[in-house]
Amino acid sequence: MKTMNKIAAVAFGTLALCATANAGKGGSNAAIKDAVASGSRDAIIAEVERAEGLMCEECIQTVTNLTEDSRYEIREVAAWWFGKRPGLAHMMAEQMESDLTNNADSIHVRNAADFLGTIKEYKALPVLRATMLRTNLSTEAKLALVRAAGVMAHKGGNPILVTGMVDADATVRAASIVAYRDVLDQTDMAPIEARLADTDANVRAQAATVVGAKRDLAARTTLETLVTTDADPFVRRNAAYALGKIGSASSHDALLAASADKSPIVKNVAKAALASLR
Repeated sequence: MKTMNKIAAVAFGTLALCATANAGKGGSNAAIKDAVASGSRDAIIAEVERAEGLMCEECIQTVTNLTEDSRYEIREVAAWWFGKRPGLAHMMAEQMESDLTNNADSIHVRNAADFLGTIKEYKALPVLRATMLRTNLSTEAKLALVRAAGVMAHKGGNPILVTGMVDADATVRAASIVAYRDVLDQTDMAPIEARLADTDANVRAQAATVVGAKRDLAARTTLETLVTTDADPFVRRNAAYALGKIGSASSHDALLAASADKSPIVKNVAKAALASLR
């Protein structure tokens, strides 16, 4: 990516004055490059982590290249390495935000979202929100945007997740639900409640878990219907769990019926939930 190469070139000059003084902190550029050549995910991660405190000009381009790797774990550790160097991370973030503003393709959206999320670049949330509204993104790119919002765990990322919850792809909807649960000070459960009626069983199951974890009383009657009528046993199980967490005595009859469910996983959770009612 030409823009990343430009960043690396500028960064070389930034580090030149301090490279010698800060060398010897562990790891080396040669070791990282050898790990990259091996193709081993674990070896690459280990060598980048070993170079956590290493300041060397040649490392910058090597690790910059890793921010474009096809594997999320590699992109994540590369972003983490830059995150240990705030000045360089800021330069990278600015360029990635610029790329997003200029309609970067899905691969570059994926890479940028993972980088910005990992270093928790909160000021990038507006451009990430705008990018999520694009209609020409791949599922992988949308999942990266959702992941970034989840990692940041900031309410400013809620619009990304709410958009993801109505995406045509069920994997994006499910991932958005899980990420929404982890946003700090999250109180509005209406977007999750709506997904209890989703056409995909995994999405319904994830939604049930989240409204239960948040003890969302408004979801109780829908959960009571799910625990007794949903065709998927994992949805019924999660609905039973959720009703147990909510703990309303009004759920007694539904959980009593579920405690005789033909599926052992539903039956056992329903019995435990029934015992927890107030």
